[in-house]
Amino acid sequence: MVNLNFQYGWNRTIMKYAALKFLLKCIANDWTTVDTKTGRETMVNYARLTRITTIISTMMCHLVVASFVVLRLFLMKYDDNKLFVRGYYPYDTTISPNYELTMMGQVIAATYSTIIYPSVDTFIVMLVLHACGQISNLKDELKEIHSYKKTDLQMKLKKIVRKHNYIARFAETIENNFNIMLLLQILGCTVQICFQAFQAIMSGENTESNNGQPIIFQLIFLIYYVICAMVQLFLYCYAGEKLVFESTDVAEAAYQCEWYNLPPEIARLLTIIICRARASPLNLTAGKFFVFTILLYSQVVKTAVSYISVLHAVRS
Repeated sequence: MVNLNFQYGWNRTIMKYAALKFLLKCIANDWTTVDTKTGRETMVNYARLTRITTIISTMMCHLVVASFVVLRLFLMKYDDNKLFVRGYYPYDTTISPNYELTMMGQVIAATYSTIIYPSVDTFIVMLVLHACGQISNLKDELKEIHSYKKTDLQMKLKKIVRKHNYIARFAETIENNFNIMLLLQILGCTVQICFQAFQAIMSGENTESNNGQPIIFQLIFLIYYVICAMVQLFLYCYAGEKLVFESTDVAEAAYQCEWYNLPPEIARLLTIIICRARASPLNLTAGKFFVFTILLYSQVVKTAVSYISVLHAVRS
């Protein structure tokens, strides 16, 4: 049984590595093979949006950790050895060198989490937005297909269909390799929003903390933490909504390509593209249960608010 579990885990690791290698290779290939100025501008715009998103997400995550450290320094009393992150340990953390080693471990863990946590989120968003950029270029090619010579129409349409399949495979690779992680992420965000918002409400009902110090700093930190969790969830929902919209809009682009000026055999082939774009749009899901859209974001927020109301009623 142990060997089977190890083999399964090793196979999954190899599959993840192969999928990641495929995605990065596709991105590099897309940047090197783009042959129009409009297509490159579209990719640059999506890349710029990804960069802005990455910078903002990283800064917000760093600010969460920095504000927590400042708050702990402001509220901690140094009458004994206290840790920045309170918790239960299987050893005595109040004596030396246990205290120093534990503090060092907490600093390393906080630094690592601050760097890695936003990196994973923005990396997935980058992959999805890159797929959206490729779909946008595909739509531009569809809209201009009537401008090609009749001798080149068959070859151009064949190229468009191949690119459509290529983008679908790219998006499905993202979906298949990250949907379980995204399911845990959305559940974690829901729990965080619920309990941290409830704690902020409880803090707002008190004028001072238990040790007699003002609680306004704790309240500000909790509100900011809730905002960060909501922004993190919004990134996934926005990227998922953008992917669904762009992939469905391929059908509209095929319809607007002046198909009435094309040969009948080419115009009939466009109906296949329209049917596929409408019947099976690309999407990003959470464990195959939920599709990331703005509607899902509103439902998560409503669910969290409902749980907060229940907790507040029970406490009252």
